[in-house]
Amino acid sequence: MTFPDAVPRWRRYIRFWRTDVQADIDEELRFHFETRIEDLVASGMSEPRARAQAAEEFGDVAGVRRGLRAIGDRVVRRRSRIERLDGLCQDIAFALRSIRRTPGVAFAILSTLALGLGVNAATFTLLETIFVRPPAGIVRPTDLRRVYWQMRSGDGLQFWPGFSYPQYRAVVDEVGGLAAAAIYTPPRRTRLGAGESADRVQVSYASASYFSVLGVRAEIGRTYSDVEDAVAAPANVAVVSRTFWQGRLGGDSAAVGKPIKIGGTTYTVIGVAKGTFTGVDLDAADVWLPLGFVAKDRARPGESWWLKNRVNGFHTFVRPNVPGRDRELEQRLTLAFRQPDARFQRAESTTVARVGSIVEANGPGRSGQEVLIAVRLGGVAIIVLLITCANVVNLLLARAVRRRREIAVRLALGISRARLFRLLLTESVVLALAAAIVSLGVAYWGGGLLRSLLLPDVHWARSALDWSVGFAAVAIAFGAGIVAGLIPAIQAARPQVVPALKASAGDGGVQHSRLRSTLVVVQAALSVVLLVGAMLFVRSLANVRALHLGFDAQQLTIATVTFDDRAGTTEPSWSARLSELAERVAKVPGVESVALTSMEPMSGFSWVGYFTGTDTLGSRKGFFPTTMGVSPSYFATVGLRITRGEGFPALRGTSMPQVVVVNEEMARVLWPASNPIGQCIRFEKRDGPCYTVSGVVENGRRDAVIEEPAPQYYLPADRLPLGTEGSLTPWYVAIRSSPSHAATVTTDVQRLIRQVFPNGVPSIRAMSERLAPQYRPWQLGAILFTTFGILALVVSAIGIYSTVSYAVTQRTHEFGVRIALGARVGDILRLVLTEGIRTVAVGVAVGVLLTLAGGRLIASLLYGIAPSDPTTMIAVAATLLAIAALAAFAPAWRASRVDAVTALRAD
Repeated sequence: MTFPDAVPRWRRYIRFWRTDVQADIDEELRFHFETRIEDLVASGMSEPRARAQAAEEFGDVAGVRRGLRAIGDRVVRRRSRIERLDGLCQDIAFALRSIRRTPGVAFAILSTLALGLGVNAATFTLLETIFVRPPAGIVRPTDLRRVYWQMRSGDGLQFWPGFSYPQYRAVVDEVGGLAAAAIYTPPRRTRLGAGESADRVQVSYASASYFSVLGVRAEIGRTYSDVEDAVAAPANVAVVSRTFWQGRLGGDSAAVGKPIKIGGTTYTVIGVAKGTFTGVDLDAADVWLPLGFVAKDRARPGESWWLKNRVNGFHTFVRPNVPGRDRELEQRLTLAFRQPDARFQRAESTTVARVGSIVEANGPGRSGQEVLIAVRLGGVAIIVLLITCANVVNLLLARAVRRRREIAVRLALGISRARLFRLLLTESVVLALAAAIVSLGVAYWGGGLLRSLLLPDVHWARSALDWSVGFAAVAIAFGAGIVAGLIPAIQAARPQVVPALKASAGDGGVQHSRLRSTLVVVQAALSVVLLVGAMLFVRSLANVRALHLGFDAQQLTIATVTFDDRAGTTEPSWSARLSELAERVAKVPGVESVALTSMEPMSGFSWVGYFTGTDTLGSRKGFFPTTMGVSPSYFATVGLRITRGEGFPALRGTSMPQVVVVNEEMARVLWPASNPIGQCIRFEKRDGPCYTVSGVVENGRRDAVIEEPAPQYYLPADRLPLGTEGSLTPWYVAIRSSPSHAATVTTDVQRLIRQVFPNGVPSIRAMSERLAPQYRPWQLGAILFTTFGILALVVSAIGIYSTVSYAVTQRTHEFGVRIALGARVGDILRLVLTEGIRTVAVGVAVGVLLTLAGGRLIASLLYGIAPSDPTTMIAVAATLLAIAALAAFAPAWRASRVDAVTALRAD
């Protein structure tokens, strides 16, 4: 049996900083072994024999060593864990006591960091939901592809996801061997039950292949079959989401087989979709109905909608049999688009197919301005977080400066610098984690607010705060706490002990002041970026609202009537009763004018084939005129000015001439070098009756408040061309009234609709409400950038105040000397204010340069103003400098009131 004669020197260094269990065991065993040998020798036994006897008595020493090593390791590990846990508890207790001593600073740090983290968590939860996370409950979502038209519009490209049923059938026939296809309508709110007070649910009409292509199965019951989905004679069956089943049907399995009434029609629930599936759009669906029932939602009564390209707006997606062959799939789909019965544009050979991700926002050309603002908002949220972190570092650094004497005392009493460093860093981490907890509440509330502002019409299926983003926020908070506390902890843990104990206020001040001034420059620069963005969006919104749309939106209200079963619209008296309603509405007090129209202004697109003797507009660079059937008073009611000729004669019956009114853009394109008045247009057929152009009206907006002029023409509702009655028959009553009478007019019109259509449900909306989504992008930019800009301004003001305040505290002796030498109050005020404002001025200059460099990122979201607008830059700079002056004034005034004798004695 052998033992090490002595512990090697290198092991002594190991044991200096951690326990060497094996060495301790060997020493213990050697001690007992040598002691036994000494006892045997003392009893008269020779040393060799005593050694052999001791070895025999000790037995398997190697086994004993292994057992003791295992026991020793367990003890050391347990002791180490206990010591570490005890040390951590002590550190946290110290941090809490220290935080409690300065609650104001702690609150400022916690609140600013919580806001910064909460804003980021809310923003990135929204961005992840829109752009990253695929629809829930779908099998292999990355294999799915949405299908789009790529068309030429003017000199650019337009991507359109809308299909008609014949176009979808052409797709199925062409790609049948390459991919499986499905068609559906995006969810829209529909009455659950009957009557005006019925609840609304999100209903999507989908083909039977919708569920199989997505790989979605029923958790209870089944999905509907191809037979039940026959477009000409669909079965009255419905599949509901799990959320709908639990919330509306009580989560009872017996609900399968029970009837529900949707939009006036009774359906039988045959299945509940599995898991969290709510469709393939951001807008969650509650109920899926066979595609054939879309006639109740989109088609005219009695028409074979599945044979007509006019009924469109369906979305199509496919699942390729072999993923990754998008180019081949697009080529096959393009062939399908150009089939004679399926083409969207007549004689158009440039239309091609494009496919994109099942995540709709990632599709070609699918990023609306709200989505673009959401993306830019991600950058803004990061800027806010950077400003917040800079402010937290500044506050922690200033707090550490105030504690220099306390820290020096602790070092003098023997605390190690490593231990002190750990204590100070623990304080910042504790504050950061507390801020993270608060930020989760901010993120949840802020996420809901962002959703309601950016996409208010979306019925969200997921929470406003995703757990993964919440976890990331906590991790970021932990990292931010370490980073924010690292510099103050390093500087505070290595002070000059003797000067600090003597309470020399000026020592170390320059170094700390420079760092804090640098942080203020960063905050000011980033604040300039946000404030400039806010002002640019505010001015853009004002510019957009000032646009003349071609009609008087503030005085216009649109009314119509809907039916639970749409039976009312199939009655022969429908048009007569609508005309009666218009006549009665015209007598309502406050109503200035009333007209009938087949389509609401700025509500979309309606096209009828026409011929002018040369060529149709449809073959000219993709322009398609919108067609509307209107009554003679329409132009005066909506506010469209007639620039040439006249409108429709107020005559009825056979005595009314066949006339048409075109807008200026259509006149420019069709007859660029001649007078449009008196020109002839034939509809549907080349040999159809001639409609003479009687007048030209100003260009009115067709789809958006900002758009290039689009061709439009108007036909008299009493003399519509044959074949257009179904699409151009009036469905709406346009009402002109003063804004002050809008509320009473709406109430009276609702009453009249109930009288004329006892089984109908009134639908009335002011034109200003319809336009609200059009202004939303600029309004959102103004609100969000302004909110974040104000937040950044407040945080920066806190940073400026803390920097100037602590600089004043450090320079108390200097100010005392200056006052003793004759400096006046104004001199001290000017000195302190100048230094504070100079620091912010540097930040403003840097911020202006950053704004000029990054202005192109929001240039496409602005209107009527450039990102480099000098007026905006000057206004923001002046505002920030004024805020800096206000923030620095209180410390400057305190400095000017320093008592010279007291200040000199303090050193």
